[in-house]
Amino acid sequence: MVHFHTMKTILYFYLALLTAFSHAGGASKNITMATVEWPPFFSSELDKGGFVSEIARQALHRKGYTMEIDFMPWKRAEYLTRNGDYNGLFGCWVNNDIRKNFSVSTEIMASGDGHFLVPSSVEGPVDLQPEDLAGKKVGIVRGYAVSESLGELMNSGTIVKFEVSRVKQLLDMIKWENRVDIILENYLVAEYYHKKYFPGSGCQLKKVGKDALDGGLYVCWSNSGNVAQEVRRDFDDAIREMRKDGTITGIEKEFGIE
Repeated sequence: MVHFHTMKTILYFYLALLTAFSHAGGASKNITMATVEWPPFFSSELDKGGFVSEIARQALHRKGYTMEIDFMPWKRAEYLTRNGDYNGLFGCWVNNDIRKNFSVSTEIMASGDGHFLVPSSVEGPVDLQPEDLAGKKVGIVRGYAVSESLGELMNSGTIVKFEVSRVKQLLDMIKWENRVDIILENYLVAEYYHKKYFPGSGCQLKKVGKDALDGGLYVCWSNSGNVAQEVRRDFDDAIREMRKDGTITGIEKEFGIE
């Protein structure tokens, strides 16, 4: 016959073991993301990290995962995710180099297209392509990703490129200084910074076309082996479900995104 205290000890042992396994399983369910500050899409300054962060959080939650996002310069985020310090590079635009180094999600969380923007008072066509900008002075934030066709036109001097370090400088150049004809920036980003730095005056910019680069906001999963294929499939499945049942539209409305 086993002594009562011995039974008690064995019971406590198995309970402790079960708790340890439970905690280990919980830890493996936590997904870490690295990205840059890019309001209103995602930012540490925004409620819930921004509407795209909330879309991803709810998508992963549907499949039993939790999510943490760290914000940092883009090059650092890309390097750390590629090396496996993070599970995913969050909200990335995709090009050949990205596809070489990461496993890209099938689904996008939102569209972050680069728009050609001019003052609302300017008349003219509203479906400009990169080749239509020949001879124009175009403002752009330094390091902003552009399509191959637009990059070639800028590098050849066919398009006169004016580079700045911040979005506010783009707004200054196009709205008050008349130094450029067009700026390249996502409209929602331009609108966000206009409200931040020039409250009450209205954005007064309009889209007259967009760059040919795919502006979809993907998750670029690390290839280091620390993210199972199951997680990637779960994420894509959840995004499709949320788009179909209206959850994504509901989140966008919650954040005032139209």
